[in-house]
This record gives sequence, structure tokens and C-alpha cells, in this order.
Amino acid sequence: MKTTLSFALAATLASACLAPAFAKEPIKAEDIYALSMVTSPVVAPDGKRVLFTRAAFDRAQDRRTGELWLAHLDDQGAIIDQRLLVARDVGPRDAVFSPDGRRIAYVATSIDKPQVFEMVLADGVGRPLTTGELAPGTLRWSPDGTRIAFIGREEAKPASIPGMPEKPKGAESAADAKIVTDLFWRADGTGEIKPGANHLYTVTVATAAITRLTQGETNQIDKTGIAWLPDGRHVVGSYTADPINGPLESDLYLYDAAGKAAKQRLTSRAGSEYAPEISPDGRRVAFLGSDASASFYDMPRLWTTAPTPGAPIHALAADLDRPVAGMLWREDSAALHTLYYDRGVQRIATIDAATGARSEVVNSVGGTRLYLPSSGGQFSAARGTFAYTSSFTDRPAGLGISRGQGESGAIDFNRAWADGKSSARIEEVTVASRAGGLPVQGWIAFPPGFQSGKRYPLILDIHGGPNSDYGPFFSITHSLYAAAGYIVVFANPRGSIGYGERFANAITNAYPGQDHDDLMSIVDEVAKRPYVDGRNLFIGGGSGGGVLTLWGIGKEPDKFRAAVALRPVVDWTDQVTTADLPAFFMKHWMGAAPWDKPGVYFERSPYRLAGQMKTPTMLITGEQDFRTPMSQTEQMFGALKLRGVEVEMVRLPGAGHGMGRPSQWLQSVLAPIDFFNRHKAK
Repeated sequence: MKTTLSFALAATLASACLAPAFAKEPIKAEDIYALSMVTSPVVAPDGKRVLFTRAAFDRAQDRRTGELWLAHLDDQGAIIDQRLLVARDVGPRDAVFSPDGRRIAYVATSIDKPQVFEMVLADGVGRPLTTGELAPGTLRWSPDGTRIAFIGREEAKPASIPGMPEKPKGAESAADAKIVTDLFWRADGTGEIKPGANHLYTVTVATAAITRLTQGETNQIDKTGIAWLPDGRHVVGSYTADPINGPLESDLYLYDAAGKAAKQRLTSRAGSEYAPEISPDGRRVAFLGSDASASFYDMPRLWTTAPTPGAPIHALAADLDRPVAGMLWREDSAALHTLYYDRGVQRIATIDAATGARSEVVNSVGGTRLYLPSSGGQFSAARGTFAYTSSFTDRPAGLGISRGQGESGAIDFNRAWADGKSSARIEEVTVASRAGGLPVQGWIAFPPGFQSGKRYPLILDIHGGPNSDYGPFFSITHSLYAAAGYIVVFANPRGSIGYGERFANAITNAYPGQDHDDLMSIVDEVAKRPYVDGRNLFIGGGSGGGVLTLWGIGKEPDKFRAAVALRPVVDWTDQVTTADLPAFFMKHWMGAAPWDKPGVYFERSPYRLAGQMKTPTMLITGEQDFRTPMSQTEQMFGALKLRGVEVEMVRLPGAGHGMGRPSQWLQSVLAPIDFFNRHKAK
């Protein structure tokens, strides 16, 4: 018996020596539950510590979770330790350091309600400061650290129908009627909005006393950021007075921090002003915003003004023809650290507050969408330390630290996972569009184990927005597409951001239009390559990408073997009257009301091309999607069914525009893979 065992063991060891030391596996759907990513880094005032959120996906509860972590840095910016501060069971978010760096404030769940918490870091125990129904967010400490300002919502009693008899106790009555009077009565990701108003509040840390700073029965402040003046007497915030007639018309206001005076208008130019930041010396207010226009896209730029009503407004770094995503003042008030989009990625630069001259600090900030490879990371800075979401092609974002000379420290929760996986290689490609020769940037994701002598089916995946972008980042969708044996092509056609205002607005009064030509040009170029099976071209995309998917199979019905349109717009008349952003869609995307120019709406609706479509099509939408409502999907499904075109509709119960819970993300990826597999030419 011993001899047999020894022989078997020797044979096993010999076999192991002949195999690779680490056999890498392809990425599988369930890997989503093994991944986590870093979001929302915040550098402490001393520049030696960083708060950040670790986002993950709980398989048992089928939900995204978040934990609050703290990292300590040495003098060179290397990370010397990291620890969990607040566990995921209370969903911590919006964490900010106190001015002295000894405490933090954050929002977490307490008795099923979000509340403001304070934590003394030396103690490590959070203390709730609020107990009401205000749903607080957007926290900012006062300069002296005694108060925390936040935006909350005070609910009002729902309207009822007068004269209704009182319901008998214990009766099984129907629910009361819902009386809707507000155009913005529901929001994607939130659902139906209860009556009430957004107000600005402060809570005194020592006593937990709450003061409401604004009055009124309608919203009094936008949830786009607030900032204190150094004297602690005023808070600056953004306010949209007329969201129906001016969807991109907002101004900065001064709010009395004692709550005794009405808010005072700080800026009054035509356009948007939001996300204010006050210089440490109190002399300047920096903010994001854009001049008013009738264009499809108003590109956010960086501006400054004095904290005095009616003061002149100056464009800072006016030559930076890129959307600005965020900024923070340097401690000397002489410069701003700025995050901006550029050609599929985001970069951090320091901009001189007097001259607008800029110097790059970090050349690539990682996206944190994960479902799709979009840019959209975050950063923070203090005392020369920069913390940002780091960029990878084979795994989700981690935490990067820089002191201005490359990366000095990092946290990467997914390195071991990625080392054991065979991931998609990503290669950049640029083509000249058949519509005027415009250069169009894109990327190719190759299947793991790619062989140059083999021919692969191809999927064109189109990003939404349409004023959004794709970039060279890891995503669940493209990873699973590639693992299923597909070449994945994704690109930034005209209308995408990060290529200048003119490029983003090339679709004004022409969406869909030549953006379709840009996408077809990159498909045609890649399809000529010897590793692509030209018989098996597929197309798909979500939101704006769903629009262009349907447009593509209507304009070129013989090009693709099958199509999958996720959460598409089908009929623009329906869109501007039933979606959650009706005024914005009507004024900026369509440029006219549907009753004034019905022909414009029909010409730009994919629905009008239904009579030309013959490509087998799958439609996927969340049943609680209020950005591109389910009625859009149902309309196209019915039209194609009536025509006899093969079509399937996948409805995700309870899911909004973001495609819902983790398992629903996976369904929205695996269903297209199955659909494409079924329609391959053999």
C-alpha cells in the first residue's frame, strides 16, 4: 500500500513540474463577486493620510457595497498601512476630514435611514449627529470645525383628494391616488420623488443641533457641491431657479450660515455655475460651468470670481479645450489642482490661478464605472500629495498616490486576482471617418489566448451619453465578451467628450448622424484585418449606444448578423415627455418642442427606420428605467414583431438605467453573448 501511494505521489509531482506554474483562467461571470475597486479618495489636510471607499459586490445580497478605509503615508508618499474604518453594513459615503484632520464626517445608515456621523479617528467609533428624515449628503466642515453643512430634503405631506370617506380600520382598501404636479416627479435610480424640497442645513457637532438655512416649499439648493467662506459666516452653493425653462441655467448663491437671512445671488451670467471651491485666503471662488448656448453640449470649464455679488467672472485656462471634472485650491491660493477629460482618459494638472498656465501631475486617472470602460475617476490633493483612482486594463481601479513625480504609493485589491486570469489585451486604433475624414480614436480588446492565424467574430460596442466616452480600462462587459471569443471594438465617435468642444458638438441638430459613419468606419477598418471573421459582425450598445445600434441596423440592414440595443431611445417625442430630464432633452438635444417641429423628432427617431430593419435584434431595459423609459423598448419590440423581424425583449424587474443589481449587470452581458452565439454564421 505504501509503495502504491508513493508511486502515485511521484507521478503527480512529475505532472505538476511539466505544467505551467500558474495556469491562468479566463474571466467568468461570477468573478464580479471577487472584485473590488477604490473610489472617492480624500487626502487629509496634512497630506499624510487618505480616506477612500472600497466598493465590492455582495453575492448573497446581490448588491453593491462600500467600506470606508484609511491609509497612512510616509514622507515620500508611500503607503505604510491601511485599515478599515467603517464596515459595509452601514453603507458609509461622502466622507470628509475636519480642518484639523483629527475627525471625519460621513453619511451612513442608522435605523434604516441615512444620517450624518462624526468620528474621532483616535477613537475609531462613529457617533450619529442627525436622527431625522433629511437624507443628508454633500457634507462640508466649517472652517473652525464646529459645524458641518449638508444638503438634505424635507418631505411634505402628499396631496389628497378632498371629500374621501375615512377608511375603516383594518379595511383592505386600495392605495391612495398619487397626485402629481411637478414635471420632475421621478428620477432614474431614485424612483418616484415624494413631495418636499431640498434645503441647506448645518449641524453643530458638540450638541447635534440642526439649523435649516433656507426657507420655501420648492428646492432651494442644487446637490452639486457647497463650500464655506473662511469666516464661517456664509456657505456658497448652486441654485437653479427655473429647472423647466433653464435646465442648464444655474447660479452661485451666498447662504447665511446662521439661517437668519435670505440667500443672496452671487453670479448672474447666462449659463451654469456649480461645484464651488473657495480659495484658502477667501479672495476667490472657483467653480465649474459653461456659457449659455443652444448647442447639444455645454462643455464645463474652470472659472473664478470674487465672493462678492456681481463681481467679474474670469475663464481660467481658457485654452484648455477639454471638459473639467473637478478642482481643488492649492494651500497658497495661487493655483488649482484640476481633473479633466482628454482622449479617453482623465488627467490631473495644476493650473496657475493668475496666468492659467498648467503643469501635468498625473497622466491617467482610472475610471470607476466597471460595468463599461468609461473614464470618470476621482482625485483629491493636499500639501503636495495627490490621491486618485488608478488605471488598469486587466482589473478595476485601485488607489494611486503621487507627490508630483510619478506614483509613490498604491493600493491594488485585485492584483492577485488579475495574476490568475487570462485577460483581454487592449490595443488603440485610430481611423479616418468616411464622413469628412475626421480622426476617430478607438480600441480593440482581443480574446484571451488570441492567435493571429485564427479568425474571430467581432462586436462593435457603442458608448452612451452620447456626450461621454470610452477608454482603455477594464470592464465587466468587454471582459466577458472577449472571454467568449469575440474581438471587441469600442470607439469615441463625434459627440464624445475629451476631444474638444467642437468635436462634442458635431452632433448638434444631427444626432444620430455622422457619428454613425464614424463607427462604421472603424468597424470596416478592423474587419479588414486577417484575424476578423467578416461574416460575423455584431453590434450593440446602451442608452445613446442603444440609439446608434438601432440606427445602424436601420441604415445598414445587411451589415450585422445580430444586434443588441440596451435601454435605447426609440421615439424622441416620447422621450422628451416621459423621461426624467424632459426640459434638458427638449432644449439642448432637440432644439424645439415636438408640437412645433414634429418632423425633426421623427427624422431623428430610430423608430422611423423600423421598416428597413431586418437584423435579428435583442432589446434589454430595466423596468424602472426613467432615463430611457421602458415604453421606448416596448415600442420598438412591437414594431419589429409586427414586421416579422426576429426580436427578443429582456426586461429587468426593478432595474433603472444603470442596469440594476450585480446579477442584473451579468444578465445584461450574458444575454447578448448568447444571442450573438446563436446567430453566428457557421
